[in-house]
Amino acid sequence: MQAFRREALWPFGKVGDTTTTLGLVPIPKRGKAVRLAIFCALLCLCLPRQAAAEADSSTLAHVRANKDLRCAVYPDDVGRSAIDSAGNWQGFYVEFCRAVAAAVLGDPNFVEYIEVGSGTRFSALAEKKTDVVMYSSTWTLGREADYKIIFPVVYLFDGQGFMVRAASGIKSLNDLKGKTICVTANTSTERNLEALIRTRHLDAKVIESNGDSFFRGGCDAYTADRMNLATNRANRADDPAQYLILPDIVSREPIGPMVRDDDLQWARIVRSVVDALILAEDKGITAANLDATESDSGGEVDNLLGRTGKIGQQLGLDDKWAYYAIKAVGNYGEIYEKFFGPKTPIGVERGLNRLWSQGGLLYAPDFQ
Repeated sequence: MQAFRREALWPFGKVGDTTTTLGLVPIPKRGKAVRLAIFCALLCLCLPRQAAAEADSSTLAHVRANKDLRCAVYPDDVGRSAIDSAGNWQGFYVEFCRAVAAAVLGDPNFVEYIEVGSGTRFSALAEKKTDVVMYSSTWTLGREADYKIIFPVVYLFDGQGFMVRAASGIKSLNDLKGKTICVTANTSTERNLEALIRTRHLDAKVIESNGDSFFRGGCDAYTADRMNLATNRANRADDPAQYLILPDIVSREPIGPMVRDDDLQWARIVRSVVDALILAEDKGITAANLDATESDSGGEVDNLLGRTGKIGQQLGLDDKWAYYAIKAVGNYGEIYEKFFGPKTPIGVERGLNRLWSQGGLLYAPDFQ
């Protein structure tokens, strides 16, 4: 057996060594071109193994191997994400968990719900305890950079507002001068409030507390995203009619799911599922009429439903991925109306969350 010289680890070792080592393969002293050819051949043998290892470590591969989507949600009020009397998770954000599971695994019930809070929603991703977070988190560039995450899409356009008691006489922001305002601590909402007080010279006192304190009389007003305010009013107030949400909106709050920034394929999948539900509404496709939807000769409808095109293959999914998602939860409008709409206790009009063709901000990229 030939002797090996440890200091000669070609191609980084000494060119003139009698033998060099690449793994366990001795390479005799030869011409530079021959040595290069041998190295390239061995490298080609290693690359498929490396590619396979990387594929196996992808989020999609993990979800399929686990046969469950680990979806992080906040144990919240009814309407957003909460466990019902039958022990099942229900709510706007929960439906997007179910839609992704249906698209990836073919069944909306293949979801493992991971409970997170404001302090763990980011760390749960970093520690790979969850595959996606469906939460009322505002998309900011700083959060993406600080926590190494991506907001692949927006599923709710919101804005910061204020709630007061209807009998208080407060009708606008100017009426908050000298008042006490409750806000959740260490949030972008609190930073927005502090800036607003300075610029509007409101001379208001900030109290770091949640909505419960407001309903107990601990402050004159409560500020949060307007959907948050409406949800709190519907679920926590003894008499919702006694509380008023002011018409003022003081911030942009694009709300979306969160994923890690190390898996672009998975980010595209989550984004595409939300976009598919938006496009379904745009095309008039519902869970009820899905099977009766006529072909549009290879257009967006056929591409969406997997009859034509190769979007499913490009995402690494079954051709009918969007069909499964729509069948499971309906289109975006159906989800919104079921949990947030005027006929629910939360009772919020679509507003900015209407389709682009109806004066809103919602539209999907071309499914071509």
